[in-house]
Amino acid sequence: MPRPSNREAILDAFEQILIARGSGEATLEVIADAAGVSKGGLLYHFASKEDLFAGFGARLLARVDAAIATAPTEPEAVIRWYLDPEPTDSDEAALWRSILAALHGTDAGIDETIRSAFTRYARPLEVLEATLAEQVRLVGDGIFLNSLVGVPPRPELDAIVDDLATRSRRRPG
Repeated sequence: MPRPSNREAILDAFEQILIARGSGEATLEVIADAAGVSKGGLLYHFASKEDLFAGFGARLLARVDAAIATAPTEPEAVIRWYLDPEPTDSDEAALWRSILAALHGTDAGIDETIRSAFTRYARPLEVLEATLAEQVRLVGDGIFLNSLVGVPPRPELDAIVDDLATRSRRRPG
């Protein structure tokens, strides 16, 4: 696997520091050291911490867009995709780490990025009837939150997903 560019290494280090220590300890010096670049090398890519947050936010949204580009479009399949409690590949795992890191951020612009990420990620649910889509989104939010804090899926999850998927095959009205 090729070594990531310095820009990506800086964003990776920033993400790891946000998760482990929060944004208060994510100084440019600490980030540069963790990325294995000089502070000047970091400043070449990101002139300020605000620029770093902007770059991080852009990468987060690009990861969301890449994930939803592979989402199924058939209603039952999209429910199972959306409610899968485990990342299915390294790209999805990176997306989940990015969201977790963003939730640890305190930059004023990151809140809008988080809202945009969640809104975009729910777009594949638009193939569902509106009430069912909202139920799936809310269940998915709960699964994601539990995953972030280390709570494993409950045994009932499979039955809930099956029920929602079965409901997607019914015609409204």
